Amino acid sequence: MEHEKLISLQQDELSNKKQLIVELLKPMIANLYYWKQYNFSESDFDPEQNAHLEKKIGDFIIGMDSYNQFRLIDLSGKEVYRLNRQDNGKIVKSLALQDKANRDYYQATTELEKDQIYLSPLNLNQENGVLDLPYKPMIRGVAPIFDAQGTKLGIVVINFSAERFLDLLKKDNPYSFMLLDRFGNYLICKDSKKEFAHLIPNSQNITFYEEHPELADSLRMKESTSLFRNGDLWIKTELDFKKELGQTPLFQHKFADIKTNNKWLLLKHLDSEILNARLKSEIFSIFLINLLAIAVIFCLSFLEAKSDTSKRKYMQALEVINKELESKSTELESKNNSLAAMQSKLELRNAQLLEYNNIVAHNLRAPTTSVSALVSMLKESKDYEEAKSYFPKLQKVTHAINTLVDDLLIYVRILNDDHQVNMENIALEPLIETTLDLYVETFDLETIEVKTDFTAWKEVKFSKIYLQSVIQNLISNAIKYRDPSRKSVIFIRTLWENDKKVLVVEDNGVGVDLNRYGNDIFKLYKRFHRGLSGKGMGLFLVKTQLESLNANIEVTSKLGEGTIFKITFDSYE
Repeated sequence: MEHEKLISLQQDELSNKKQLIVELLKPMIANLYYWKQYNFSESDFDPEQNAHLEKKIGDFIIGMDSYNQFRLIDLSGKEVYRLNRQDNGKIVKSLALQDKANRDYYQATTELEKDQIYLSPLNLNQENGVLDLPYKPMIRGVAPIFDAQGTKLGIVVINFSAERFLDLLKKDNPYSFMLLDRFGNYLICKDSKKEFAHLIPNSQNITFYEEHPELADSLRMKESTSLFRNGDLWIKTELDFKKELGQTPLFQHKFADIKTNNKWLLLKHLDSEILNARLKSEIFSIFLINLLAIAVIFCLSFLEAKSDTSKRKYMQALEVINKELESKSTELESKNNSLAAMQSKLELRNAQLLEYNNIVAHNLRAPTTSVSALVSMLKESKDYEEAKSYFPKLQKVTHAINTLVDDLLIYVRILNDDHQVNMENIALEPLIETTLDLYVETFDLETIEVKTDFTAWKEVKFSKIYLQSVIQNLISNAIKYRDPSRKSVIFIRTLWENDKKVLVVEDNGVGVDLNRYGNDIFKLYKRFHRGLSGKGMGLFLVKTQLESLNANIEVTSKLGEGTIFKITFDSYE
């Protein structure tokens, strides 16, 4: 009876795990069908013309936390659009598009018909042919994309992260649980070194069927759900993806047409020692229950013999103890909450102080350099009239320094008051004029022309000190990396894109090779021009300050032609 009950309970648990997998994968089937029905056009498969998809697809991926990637791939196997979910959960559009023509999931979908959906085997994610570390188990869902005239444009691919449901399947397993693919490879195992060993280079892979050849034939029989071997108990449930997920309703009476060869085996192993220990435990439990029953009867008889007064005193004492315990528990919870709040405040303060130090160290460099230059020019002036001509410039720079110091003092007060970074409506034109004053001696000595166009919009809600720091860094870069062979032009303008304010800072300087340095351009201490001064901190600060307030920055550049920075305010993230 105990064995039958145990088998029934474990079969129910395996059935629940099977249903869990099906329910977690059904939304991906429905979502794939949604995107295959989406009205994509031929231009959507051109990386230069599909930026408008970012809001729609980005909002979709944000709401589906189990999706690791969303991609559009053209008929040649090349990615034309790609969103990645980073380890911190942030959704990022990838500029490094890859060729997937040789990947098995792409080749398996080349002959998919219009209403078919393909599910890949569970494997480990790889980028550019190399496995991601740490390993990331993935199932890829793929559907073909046709335009309104029925012409095939490419495919849509959604990477479903299997980490979550694998962890759920592993939880609360008093008995050894295994998940095998159709070939007997371990997907989940008590010995983690066996998991995905068939996909990991240089690992000693041995399948379950090679390890237990005496069980292979019996477990492959559909009608067998449990069997005893050498005193051990094995319980299994099969999951046929095509059969189970093919019942996913799409609309009205239409069901998903799934192409896949995924068949999993969910397996429980109870060795003889566990079974015997369980039986001994049951016997011991019966003995304890009888002993407890005798003790309860004795206690009830004893309590019944006590007077009503003794009963009341006992209950009152118990109630006092309970209240004291509740009071101490509440007090402890309150202290824990206070400590957690204090820790959060300390972390925020440390981050703000670090940001302040970076701004002070970096942004005071340009105006102090200007002051030094003007002082040197004053020393070398030959007469009073020449020296007198430098005073208005010196006054301009010192006024700009005072303004910058005032803003820094405001930032310090914000830190001391434990408040968030102050957001205000900023008039863009005077802010940029003040920033340009910091470089007045440079503009006088060099052939540099600054153009502005603020017709699109003139005001933005943002942190004034952050925006001034960002603009100062971009102007400083345009001056530092100008092309000495031609007249330098800096063009600052505003525009609208996708109902969002965009600020553009463009120059015709020496430019940057983005094919070589594109992934590092906003990283700390990265430099791309030998022989030119700089610590590689400016663009890192720019990106950090913008993203902390939900703005983002993009760069396009060509060597010998110049660089364009686009700042988009109030992004969907």
